[in-house]
Amino acid sequence: MADLFSVREMMDVAIREEQTGATFYRALAESAESGELKDFALEVAEMEDEHERKFRGMLDSLGDYAPTGESYGGEYASYMAYLIEGRIFPSGEDGAEMARRQASEKEAVETAMGMERNTLLFYHEMLRFVPEGDRALLETIIAEERQHVTDWARYREEHF
Repeated sequence: MADLFSVREMMDVAIREEQTGATFYRALAESAESGELKDFALEVAEMEDEHERKFRGMLDSLGDYAPTGESYGGEYASYMAYLIEGRIFPSGEDGAEMARRQASEKEAVETAMGMERNTLLFYHEMLRFVPEGDRALLETIIAEERQHVTDWARYREEHF
């Protein structure tokens, strides 16, 4: 299969998702009724911030790469943006508003788990579209996202 996406593009998406996830979790913490959920959401937001810093460092280490087979420059980046729109964390105020609209803390936890799971599945699916030599970096992102899913699942088990 042709290498359609550069790992650089995937890192850009990962950085954006860490930012939008942090926004979501901070808004969730603000609207949480229980101190436990507030504290946990803030902890996850800080993890998202740390992941963003880590991914930025990884991005700085990458060389240039242009995907093969594009009809025009940026074609696949546009396609990838379309694929993830509305399937992972909403951006900006949309994400914060979504966090505030959760009907219950259990629903908020389920929403967080679902978004983290969607993020994980997206990156896992994208593995086959980046150059083989760059897949280890993408697998690092996958490991970080898998940890978020595990953390939220553990929180759900302990609190609901």
